[in-house]
Amino acid sequence: MSKERAHSAYRSAETLKKLSDRVIGFGPFGVGLDGLLTWIPGAGLIYSAGASMFLLWSAVRSGASFTTLAKMAGFLGVDMILSDLPIPGASEVVDMLWQGHLLAAASLQKDIEARHGVPEGMDSVLHRPRRRRTGLGLLATIIFGGLIYAAWISDFRDLFKHGMGYAIVNASLPVGGYVVALWHVLAVGLVLIFLVSLLRARLQKRST
Repeated sequence: MSKERAHSAYRSAETLKKLSDRVIGFGPFGVGLDGLLTWIPGAGLIYSAGASMFLLWSAVRSGASFTTLAKMAGFLGVDMILSDLPIPGASEVVDMLWQGHLLAAASLQKDIEARHGVPEGMDSVLHRPRRRRTGLGLLATIIFGGLIYAAWISDFRDLFKHGMGYAIVNASLPVGGYVVALWHVLAVGLVLIFLVSLLRARLQKRST
């Protein structure tokens, strides 16, 4: 298998990683077309299937090993399963969290790098520089988990039958004896995650 073809697949995988799972980044979290389109009936499934087939086709063309192909198929298979959960709203949320295309694309890139090296101008996926641990990634994860819990204990699921937008705007949850609008909690939580992510990135940049 030619080095040029393999490096072309490496670049394509990098582009797909960003499109599918990292269009919007919040520190340790990322949301891409795979997560955003899942809220549009049919669109998410079409994109996910197309992106998955493209990744597997690129892997075959680049001469990826059977182990890599099996690993990629596993990541992409889980992505398809999670996109079809029978719980209202659950498949959309989980699909945003599970970065199956990113994991599959990274597996392909590692395979190509091990055989042909890194394409000129691209970063290595096998030897990434260590970043300073700040603990803020864990804090952002805890905040995000709190937002999921807030949506779970609210009446969001009951209102979801009227539509996603209606549920977010009208859902509420009890907090210390008071009733608070869910969208207020989500807005505050997302702002906190954004601020924590900015601080984390700045601290890591100073350590390099």
